[in-house]
Amino acid sequence: MSTEAARAADTMSNERTARVLLMKNTLVTELLKDASVVLASHPSSVVVLQHNDTVGDALAVLERNNILSAPVVISTDMLERSSADEPVETLIGFFDGMDAVRVILDVVRANTTSEEECGGKMLFWMREIERLEGQIADVPLIKCLGHDADLMYTPNASSTTVYNLVVEGFLGGKSEERTSIIHRVALFEATGEVSHIISQTDVMRWLRARDRHLSHSLEHFTLRELGFGSEERAAHFVKVDARVPTIECFRTMARERVSGVAITDSAGCIIADLTASDLRMLTRNHFSVLGLAVAEFVALSHGTSFAGYAAWHESAQTHKHYSDAFFEKARAARDQFQDKRLERVRDIDASGGVRAHPSGVTTVDIDARFSYDWFHKETKQRVYVVGKYAIDTPFDVITLTDIMECAVFGHVHKGKHRCR
Repeated sequence: MSTEAARAADTMSNERTARVLLMKNTLVTELLKDASVVLASHPSSVVVLQHNDTVGDALAVLERNNILSAPVVISTDMLERSSADEPVETLIGFFDGMDAVRVILDVVRANTTSEEECGGKMLFWMREIERLEGQIADVPLIKCLGHDADLMYTPNASSTTVYNLVVEGFLGGKSEERTSIIHRVALFEATGEVSHIISQTDVMRWLRARDRHLSHSLEHFTLRELGFGSEERAAHFVKVDARVPTIECFRTMARERVSGVAITDSAGCIIADLTASDLRMLTRNHFSVLGLAVAEFVALSHGTSFAGYAAWHESAQTHKHYSDAFFEKARAARDQFQDKRLERVRDIDASGGVRAHPSGVTTVDIDARFSYDWFHKETKQRVYVVGKYAIDTPFDVITLTDIMECAVFGHVHKGKHRCR
């Protein structure tokens, strides 16, 4: 190792030690009271879903409240309770976009026999999913809950450090082989009520307010120095072609255990990204738009325009192929999405190797210094890594899980993107 490289490694090690000490000396109760972290301060502030709510209703709740997940509870009948101290509601899990993805894929798999013969054809998928969309929307939550959450009894928050919250909670331990990545921890009372939900976003905000004031913050290091862009990570980077039907992209996400994928054109340039949270836009009458090419689906849900989408939307009168009833339905979905869509994209300065794309995707140069400002609650919180001379061709992605790993270990995990 060269002298310069050794000096950089020592600097990062010293800074990691300072950051780790900060996290080990801060209790979760202090995190809850911190002004830089916005958490629900009362059980009534937490959006809760019932066990017998349906997938369609749950997605509408997430969209209406602009949240990515919500706890699901099962109610105990007052007549069946053995004592007055027994909880009225019991937390049974969380519902998020990836749970909806699994429901869609399971229903389609169980009811479609000719998937292999369709050859990825858009109209095939739109017809098939339209036939099943009511069945998808009506699945009760109790049948589809995932496990992307951990639980903490509220009194234990006074003896648990932020370091342990991140390492043992979010990251599932110190082992490089850890796979049980989660994105949120729910604090519950003796009554069974959920009092707070602490997410990776909350901890990232806390780090942003403190780490950047340390002498060698993560913001002093380039992405390359933090381990991004390695051969191992590039080999496992997940991207999909813009022409692939959206449902097949969600199938890829489920198989690779990631919550988002880059959407690229025929030249490999990124034009958008797809995440499980995009499903929040769907209602029970519009699941069939999952048969659209993924670029067109994203254009619908975000009000942007890609070449394929523009063709059938603006030229339907002159192109009979695009006048099909299913495309009429997609146009109706677009009008609905436009009415309910919230503006969640902000402008990011294109200097310093950072570029904001019209679709809301952000790309950063591998040799750019890391910045907490790239991430905020109103976006998907995924930033794509590109080269200096190929600013539209991504080969890695930065997620909140990656930031948690950099904060506690001094570098990002080098291998497969696990549950990110």
